Amino acid sequence: MWERERVSETTTATLQYRFDGPEDAPVLVLGPSLGTTWHMWDRQVPELTRHWRVLRFDLPGHGGAPARPLGSVGDLTDRLLATLDGLGIERFGFAGCSIGGAVGADLALRHPGRLASLALVGTSARFGTAESWRQRGDVVRTSGLDPIARSAPEAWFTPAFLAAQPAIVEWAVQMVRTTDPLCYIAACQALAAFDIRDDLGRTGSPALVLVGAEDQVAPPADARVLVAGIHDARLAVVPAASHLAPVEQPAAVTDLLVRHFTTAWQTASVPAAGSAPAGPQVPAPGGPLAAPQPVAATEPRPAPAPTPPPAPEAASPEPDRGASAFAAPVAAAPAVSGPPSVPAPAVGHMPATAGDNPYATPADPNPYAAPAPVPAPAATAAPVSVPDPVPVPAAASVPVPADDAHATGVRVRREVLGEEDRKDPEGFGAEYDDFVTRVAWGGTWARPGLDRRTRFLVTLTALTTGGHLDELALYLRAALRDGVTAAEIKETFLHTALYCGLPAANAAFAVAERVVAEEGAEEGEKPGESGPEA
Repeated sequence: MWERERVSETTTATLQYRFDGPEDAPVLVLGPSLGTTWHMWDRQVPELTRHWRVLRFDLPGHGGAPARPLGSVGDLTDRLLATLDGLGIERFGFAGCSIGGAVGADLALRHPGRLASLALVGTSARFGTAESWRQRGDVVRTSGLDPIARSAPEAWFTPAFLAAQPAIVEWAVQMVRTTDPLCYIAACQALAAFDIRDDLGRTGSPALVLVGAEDQVAPPADARVLVAGIHDARLAVVPAASHLAPVEQPAAVTDLLVRHFTTAWQTASVPAAGSAPAGPQVPAPGGPLAAPQPVAATEPRPAPAPTPPPAPEAASPEPDRGASAFAAPVAAAPAVSGPPSVPAPAVGHMPATAGDNPYATPADPNPYAAPAPVPAPAATAAPVSVPDPVPVPAAASVPVPADDAHATGVRVRREVLGEEDRKDPEGFGAEYDDFVTRVAWGGTWARPGLDRRTRFLVTLTALTTGGHLDELALYLRAALRDGVTAAEIKETFLHTALYCGLPAANAAFAVAERVVAEEGAEEGEKPGESGPEA
């Protein structure tokens, strides 16, 4: 049976939630970011409910939920588990963004037996500094939530998205403004105390760590700390996305989540909600989700357009639920993307109907989308003699425009080397620099097949072997600033010594010892001692 929507009645120990999807499917829980509501996942729900029964919850005091302030991230985790216990849900998958991701990490540490799999979106082992969160709470106490609401879009979205999607920007502002101030302050205090950097090694659940390439709240360097610490974790960096990647790049995020959780449910039987001993399995290989690839190297497959599930109907507000912050700014909002004549995509999006929220508009083209390979021609009837092999044409490819490759290369180069003030050279070396920018940075370094950390370690090995010590120092500094640890660099050089020779490794260790000391990244130091505010 399809459960279109069910909204909870909360107690002091539980959370406001809603269900979407088939009642007999395995349960997938989605947790929101601070200042948002469960509607931040609207663009993922149609595709996810093809495979799972999706439960979304609101933070206390958010989206009209009862204003019962948190004591800690652990307190929020306990309220979620009490909610799930009341529904008879023992085992489930979990994806959370920001503070929702902190809940997922806490679940993996304290209740690993209940998690089938985990996705951490825009999440850090520690968000910024405790002092930054205390200051944020002080701002709300003295000035209310309006200053936070006005600055939220710049923290959540890229500049290009802010300019192109004014309706979603206004929705974000109104969503924060209608949050209960005391609950927001309590959540800030909970994040100030949250620090699991020393505990990551105890995280046993398979995890997808997903981050927007331009996230300044929980940046890619923080994501790499999570991947380095968690035993079974994969990194996915979503281009052209900031902190709320599920909103900004919904198609890419949905595809990554489907692939990750499909893999988890293919390797373990997960109980569904209620008393059923074991939940149904997600479709086996052979369907549209056949043979998922490693997440960090994944590109979404072109899928046939399925019939989307009916859009959830709005529930009648409960006495303490209040008006939804989601609905208020949307009724008068203009169309968000493209002319009205452009139809909304059928896969992974809710219908763009009147009164819908700005998430329901067609998404930008999926940055992961790759051209489909040209199939091999059918073999013809064999002649009398042994036939020659039938040539198989190479996979079709669409050349990337030079301007796009150059722009991508400039961005990736700045991300990797931190050359914020660098300008393209003129004169004799201009063409060579353009070649390097397009091919090396806009091509190889921008490919999704390896995560950034792995590319750094491979590059350090290659530079050591070639004896390029000046370049080695440059990339060592960049690697340390991007989250690669001194211990990982040491192990890389030890391995390099074994296969590439002791003299090369001697020189590399000398350079690394100097750079590590200058960067203040000694082996015993915790990564992420400082960071941007969330």
